[in-house]
Amino acid sequence: MAQYRVHVKISPWPEGGFLAEAPALQGCWVVADTVAQALADIYDGIDMSIESRLERGEPLPTEVVPVNDRKKAIELELPVRLTTG
Repeated sequence: MAQYRVHVKISPWPEGGFLAEAPALQGCWVVADTVAQALADIYDGIDMSIESRLERGEPLPTEVVPVNDRKKAIELELPVRLTTG
């Protein structure tokens, strides 16, 4: 299966947990208790969204970039909060 690079944004959810969203894929977002779970869930959502669009013959958004080199398939930007003791 082809690989794609998709921008994923992770932010705190007001009621607790984390929101992970793929802005290029309208409606592709999840809320989870941890960043790790949010990443796992959004990965599944992105996979299903791309697969569904391709099956229906719809073009992918220009922000969804095909990747030929496995080493370049993942790109993350995560906020990090440091606490001092």
